[in-house]
Amino acid sequence: MTIVASKYDRPQKLKENMVRKDFQTWKEPGKRHELRWGPKGTEVRMCLERGRLITASYKETEGEPEVIRRAKSLAHILENMTIYISDYELIVGNYASDPSLLPITPELSVEWLERELIGPWNDLLDEDGHQEFKEIADYWRERCIDGRVRSLLPEDLKPWIKYRDNEGVVSADEFQMDRAWPALDYEKVLHIGFDGILEEARSRLEEIQSEVPSRGEKIEGWIDKIDFLKAVIIVCDGVIRFAHRFAFLAREMSEEEKDLERKEELLEIAKNCEQVPQYPAENLWQALQAWWFTYLIGYNIEAIRHGSPCRFDQLMYPFYKKDKEEGRLTREEAQELVGVLQMKVEDTGQIALPSYHVVGSGVTQYQKFTIGGVDAQGRDASNEFSLIMLDAAMKTRTCQAAIALRYHPKLDEAVLDKSIDCIRSGLGYPDIYNDTHVISRIQNKGVPLELARDYAPAACISYSLPKKNTQVRVPQGCFLALGKCLELALNEGKSMGNGTKQIGYKTPDPLGFSSIDEVMEAYLKQVNFAMDKVSRINNIALDIYRRYGQIPFCSSLLDGCIERGMDCTAWTEYPYHQIVFSGSVNVADSLAAMSKLVFDDKAVSMAELLTALKANFEGHEELRQRLLNEGPKFGNDDEYVDTIMHDVMHKTYAEVQKFTNLFGAPWTLDGSPASGYYGAGRATWALPDGKREGRIDTYADGTLSPGAGRDKRGPTAVINSMGRVDTPNTQTCNQKFMPQFLEDENKKIFASYLKTWSEMGNWEIQFNVVDKDTLLAAQEKPEDHPDLIVRVAGYSAYFIDLPPGVQKDIISRTAQSFS
Repeated sequence: MTIVASKYDRPQKLKENMVRKDFQTWKEPGKRHELRWGPKGTEVRMCLERGRLITASYKETEGEPEVIRRAKSLAHILENMTIYISDYELIVGNYASDPSLLPITPELSVEWLERELIGPWNDLLDEDGHQEFKEIADYWRERCIDGRVRSLLPEDLKPWIKYRDNEGVVSADEFQMDRAWPALDYEKVLHIGFDGILEEARSRLEEIQSEVPSRGEKIEGWIDKIDFLKAVIIVCDGVIRFAHRFAFLAREMSEEEKDLERKEELLEIAKNCEQVPQYPAENLWQALQAWWFTYLIGYNIEAIRHGSPCRFDQLMYPFYKKDKEEGRLTREEAQELVGVLQMKVEDTGQIALPSYHVVGSGVTQYQKFTIGGVDAQGRDASNEFSLIMLDAAMKTRTCQAAIALRYHPKLDEAVLDKSIDCIRSGLGYPDIYNDTHVISRIQNKGVPLELARDYAPAACISYSLPKKNTQVRVPQGCFLALGKCLELALNEGKSMGNGTKQIGYKTPDPLGFSSIDEVMEAYLKQVNFAMDKVSRINNIALDIYRRYGQIPFCSSLLDGCIERGMDCTAWTEYPYHQIVFSGSVNVADSLAAMSKLVFDDKAVSMAELLTALKANFEGHEELRQRLLNEGPKFGNDDEYVDTIMHDVMHKTYAEVQKFTNLFGAPWTLDGSPASGYYGAGRATWALPDGKREGRIDTYADGTLSPGAGRDKRGPTAVINSMGRVDTPNTQTCNQKFMPQFLEDENKKIFASYLKTWSEMGNWEIQFNVVDKDTLLAAQEKPEDHPDLIVRVAGYSAYFIDLPPGVQKDIISRTAQSFS
């Protein structure tokens, strides 16, 4: 391996020339799909190449087994797609035909994309492109996953797909895009390569073919296994050829290259692509290249999805250690390579459902690298590569890939210290996970201790189990607005905003409620009613994916698939299928206000409260102020409201778990709302906590974060309140500190604060460390703050990319301090 001593800051050069694409979703009225940085005059557009190639392949394979068609289509894409190597790159591999383009997945859905292209997204294609897209869409209209699901949906379920059709209770359109985040077996790729995986598949195929069933009724499953293993062989061979295409291109470019330094780099790139991912990686550079090829194909070409769960410091440290000990690599060179990889990850993007505009504004694909944590024996697993990753992040300053720190009592102090420095720098990460609590909660789902200790945070704040088939293709059943469920419970299942259409379950007239328990019961009835719809929609979708949405590449990198001869869509292990939610804090604060003012003190009548709510507090501001100021608020170490919050979370969790997915596993709650708290809050009317209709007020920013400005007793009171919830599921908690509280002597206090947070049994915590004046200045003159990064909720984003409402919410969050 030769790392050329560079005369420039390579990651910075890559950043300067990058076309950052983020989530291309619905834009603010009048705003085109323009770039915030990158080559001047360049606009993000749609790439039809992947759609064209997969369509051509499917037309050629009519009548063949579906999993074989899926495999051949991926191999066809890898063999024929445009590839390129950009200036300054050391790690290569692209997923669209041009750096400013984003691919499409017509095999999943075309209806919503077709609708948007007629309207606000018309600029994504030229005239010829629109004509070609129509031809692609016509082929897939009834064949795509969305078309097949909709053809089977009973009429009573169709209004529960989109927020707009059920007035903001749920958004259950997740099946229209692939949002799974399987924790692929990158370790297998690094240590045996795809040649080794091919050998496993061929050997298993030979075994199965020799085991002809003696009972006729088992022959169908036997044939399915043979087809699946043939599919794995097809895709693995396609992956190897894909890498070799880059090797050939690099050698070809080296022959024309005049700069001797770049010529040497291109020859090394060629050598790397000839080695990996076909064979085991021999050094850190090759390990990073092999990881990128695997992630690129699994998360951007075979499917276009979110996250990148893996314990990155555990994967890469052995390669770094060996290179360094044998004199092939310095720490500085390793950091540059990590920075180069970060630029590749930052370069990804998606054309996403318009509903994602309110769920992931300003984000790319929620990629996340994990550091720290414990090993299988419970010992600290952090290492020098953990520190390299943090240093690289602070130098490159990108939103992706973000870093997740697994915190535990034995964590190396140097790693904790540098993690605080990284948070202090304003990146918004690492977000911090409490190993003690998280591991125990994963064990509660039947996961063995050693495996639970190997978890990796994924996407927002969910988790994955490396190498295990936990999710298949629809891990998120819906986005559920808990505040809206309470609104319906206080209006007999009708929205407060119109009150004419029966949306939810017809719960009793709230004027007859005599206790807060009856309010809770009505709220849970609404949750149950929504879950019934969502579960039925998703079970149809899961079955369609099982029949028509196989992913043999990803399946080859999940334990058990080759051995069973089954695609990952056909079975699951330690299943984790979730309902993402928001509004839980608003529900708790609302119930606390009602409990105290209506039922305990009898200071406000139910009739008076309902009249004010239906009026959106117009003409009732005095009552609203009483609800805001006299009603107990979560996050102030107040056992009265904290107990209610405990009940809200545990009872909602129990209600959701009454429903099972296609595989018989109960659905679970997941506190990964990203910026969805904003959109869901906008769709919710006034609530008894003092929240007004959503165009004015939204939800609290996390699932366990106090409402903005409602936490008045300091940061320790917040984590004490959080600890009382003893959360059974993932939770998001945002906190805001000014930079001075993470530096000098305050840094030790902050470290002690994290220790207390951990001891209280909390799940996750993340921090914004940007002062209010800077945020206000960026709102006024965004052109002066193109690289200002903030933490939203589960991800970091460039502040000026966020909708004005989300910007306002981040500015209004309580700035904590140590008194």
